[in-house]
Amino acid sequence: MDKNRRRGMEIVEDLALTPDEERVYRDIAEGRPVEASASVTRLVQLGLVRQIGDELVALDPRVVAQQLLAEHHAALARTLDQMGRVSALERLARHYDPARLYGGPASEFVHSKALMNEHIKHVLATDAEGGLYTVQPGVPTERDPAVLEEGLRRARALLVRGIPVRSLYPSAALAHAPTARYVEVVLAEGGEVRVGQELPPRMVMAGTNLFVDNHVLSSEAHAGWHIKDIACTAFALAVFQGYWDRATPWQEARAALADAVTTPQQRMILRGLAKGDTQAVVAGQLGVSGREVGRDLEALRDDLGLRSTNQLMVWWATSRDRDVP
Repeated sequence: MDKNRRRGMEIVEDLALTPDEERVYRDIAEGRPVEASASVTRLVQLGLVRQIGDELVALDPRVVAQQLLAEHHAALARTLDQMGRVSALERLARHYDPARLYGGPASEFVHSKALMNEHIKHVLATDAEGGLYTVQPGVPTERDPAVLEEGLRRARALLVRGIPVRSLYPSAALAHAPTARYVEVVLAEGGEVRVGQELPPRMVMAGTNLFVDNHVLSSEAHAGWHIKDIACTAFALAVFQGYWDRATPWQEARAALADAVTTPQQRMILRGLAKGDTQAVVAGQLGVSGREVGRDLEALRDDLGLRSTNQLMVWWATSRDRDVP
């Protein structure tokens, strides 16, 4: 390969030709005399023109293009190889952080659920030695089976390595078939799942990493934050542990459903109303519509033979269902 062109490739980033450079190349290719110029210099650097004695000779651009593609492919391969080694450098943080009172960048805004999942996937593969702890406080919704299968695969991979996996769910999850199937598999593999009457906001903790929903920018409803501050993650884990200690193991919660009059979602609604929240506020907390809350309350009143929500709340105050997760 032409040494001049190789040297030029290191300093020429833009491969687009200017109209003047294209004109000069055409003149050289057709044998017309051309004076020295910046365009000639650049064509030589790109390997499109070669200086032989006092004469400029045009080279086949198709050959030059193939050579350029080969060089860029090789450069791209080298870049990808180096990018693959970055995670190994990041893993050194587990040796660096324990000797200090801070743990690198505080937080990173992640603008979509898909990107958040990519961040979590990367962390679980590189920095989850301390365990995986998750809180799913809302009413379960239908999820892509492929997403559920990927979640199971990740949980299994951690459990096989002896890394603890713990999850907190609301009581509504007990009656949600896809979630129940997912939980049963996790339990069978050695994970732990509990059901809580009241739960903190959604969060995922893996090693020294904390993932939370976006509570900063109201316009970014589907965004989140990847928090890497050791103190913040430790605090979140302490909060998780407090709720975990008060929660009911999944198997016990399932058994308690046998004699319950209310559904899991109805109990969540009644607990919210008992705290003084309006139906609209409860609906927002559960991630369902106000109409769905109204239908749940109406169905329960009909089952119990009650005429008003006030009567229903009086019944709830002494109901045994209050102790069911």
